[in-house]
Amino acid sequence: MTDAPPPKTVRELALPLGSGPTELRAATAAQLGVDLSALGDVRVRKVSVDARGKHLRKVYTVDAWRADEDAPPDRTPALRRGSPRLFPEGSRGRLPVIVGTGPAGLWAALRLLEAGLPSILLDRGGALPDRHAAVRGLRRDGVLDPESNLCFGAGGAGTYSDGKLYTRRRDPEIQRIYEDLAALGAPTEILVEAHPHVGTNRLIKMLARLEDFLRDSGCEIRYGAKVTGLVRDAAGTVAGVRMETGEELPSPAVILATGHSARDVYHWLHAAGVPLAMKPFAIGARCEHQQAHIDQLQFGPHAGNPALEPAEYFLTAQVGPRGVYSFCMCPGGFVIPTTTELGRLNVNGMSNHRRGSDFANAALVVTVEPADFWIDRPGDLAHLGPLAGLAFQRHLETRAFEAGGGAYHAPAQRLTDFLAGRSGTLPDRTSYRPGLTPSDLRTVLPERLHSTLARGVLRFEQKMRGFLTEEAVLIGVETTTSSPIRILRDDTTLATPGFPGLYPCGEGAGQAGGIVSSALDGLRVAEAVLTAVDAATTAG
Repeated sequence: MTDAPPPKTVRELALPLGSGPTELRAATAAQLGVDLSALGDVRVRKVSVDARGKHLRKVYTVDAWRADEDAPPDRTPALRRGSPRLFPEGSRGRLPVIVGTGPAGLWAALRLLEAGLPSILLDRGGALPDRHAAVRGLRRDGVLDPESNLCFGAGGAGTYSDGKLYTRRRDPEIQRIYEDLAALGAPTEILVEAHPHVGTNRLIKMLARLEDFLRDSGCEIRYGAKVTGLVRDAAGTVAGVRMETGEELPSPAVILATGHSARDVYHWLHAAGVPLAMKPFAIGARCEHQQAHIDQLQFGPHAGNPALEPAEYFLTAQVGPRGVYSFCMCPGGFVIPTTTELGRLNVNGMSNHRRGSDFANAALVVTVEPADFWIDRPGDLAHLGPLAGLAFQRHLETRAFEAGGGAYHAPAQRLTDFLAGRSGTLPDRTSYRPGLTPSDLRTVLPERLHSTLARGVLRFEQKMRGFLTEEAVLIGVETTTSSPIRILRDDTTLATPGFPGLYPCGEGAGQAGGIVSSALDGLRVAEAVLTAVDAATTAG
């Protein structure tokens, strides 16, 4: 059987909104300079909507073949499962342990299954029904469960998010991740959209299907299973994990995919001598607008067109040595409390697939370097070593909780009041629950951050006229844009130096950010684990 011929790729093919396959084929033939009768298969690779200019357009990237060429068959998205590896009876200790069921942990498990190797997945939080109840308790009643919340539990922090699938990384495995999601029930449009997203409501259903697939394939998934330490053998190799219950779970490889909010993990890793390093991240607050206002600013006369999804924005500015930028924009979304510690508050954003909320929100954040990790004076957290960034986060989150008045009400301020340096009232409506408390965010954020953020907002107004409006509200604080710590690992083996058998992975390891990049890191780490397990099996 001969290989299928490579396609001709046509980029930036712009057509009026409402154009169908016939118009697309005709435009492709014209772009390639061939007669329409000589054109064979035409497949969309990417599509986006261009709302600039007088008329709405769809912009395509397509792959095309000639009529006399046999195009390869379309691949139907399906989860992959290899032939099971055979182990002696009662040898669960031969299976890798994955700590954390976010994207990094889940795609590590999927890659291991492709090689016929099931795994044991552990998560300190609850299964989906229990986790939903805990989330409702926090958003409705202001009652936090520190072990099961918007960050901990089935699916990790990504379960309650916008489900953004866009990443700046360039990796052929990205399409594989999209195909896996489509196989789990995501709309197939994510395979071609320029900025695909899934939404919380879809993610929850897909996660339930993924759990069924993993269990049916021989994986074990435990919820309410908090890991509190590592088990090492006489040679210093990591040989399993220690549970909060005292149980020791043996394993030839431990994939640590705990996310950036599992702060206690960094503490016991540090106490065990695992090499950690401080890393930059960003801090700020969520900015909430009316979605209709953002639509008007971005789409102009096209605002309200049902063919358009709610508008997004991406804003950046450089203020002295610091970057200021919008982060994790959630059009048609909600601001949510993503705290995991009692008496502290930080916020984030989420949205459902339809993005049907009346509100748009995005984090407006300022970059911070390790030299910024101090409270009263520079260097006052230096004695904490690599944990200084955690202490800085916690300090700001405690301030936010107190400024909100308790019960996880969030301190908030109109954007205009923030810039004017005054306290004031708030709009009657917000997406944030349990509720907002009028506050001066300058008493929450240190001067080096709030003054930089204010100057950045003025730059944003210059780039996007109308962004600075009386109805825009800053909701504080956003501290977990990424981990302030990197768990070190070898560039080749991906294991931690001095701790063979330990594989830090994903956002919590400081190695990724977002659903897709975390899933990519999970795939990569799983490959490293397979290499190590196969080598050990051969040597044995």
